[in-house]
Amino acid sequence: MKRIVLADLFDESNGKPIQYEGKTIVMWDRFPLPAKECKIRYRILSTDSEWRQGMALQTEGELEFESGEIFDRGWADIWEDVLDWEGEFICRSKNGLLDLKNIWDTGNGCVESWHNGAAMWIEEISGGRRYHCNDGHFDDDFTDLVFELIVVE
Repeated sequence: MKRIVLADLFDESNGKPIQYEGKTIVMWDRFPLPAKECKIRYRILSTDSEWRQGMALQTEGELEFESGEIFDRGWADIWEDVLDWEGEFICRSKNGLLDLKNIWDTGNGCVESWHNGAAMWIEEISGGRRYHCNDGHFDDDFTDLVFELIVVE
């Protein structure tokens, strides 16, 4: 595995998407929604890191999870070891966008993102997107977290 600091490449691009090894990689994504209110299914497909993996979601509006918990400001975090690997939430977005990024915890209880090797490449799938994420390790395997978001209604 190549030792690489993807954060340096993002610094050079001012945080914009970059081309790397034949793929467009990003620090975060703006998932376009078909309506200002829709139900979205998340599904964690795999993790491959000694660090705890997760995804952070945010919209200009609110996110309501099956548990009844509502996030109306800040990031809503979905961790591999807290919630089921598959679930649904309702996104009520004023701007029709859901922002997301991959996150991790090295064991110190802090949510980390956007540094060292952090990046993801996005695969378009039926009804949504699949995200292949690289956490803060200085590598480029993009297998640390693989998850999907699919609009279901």
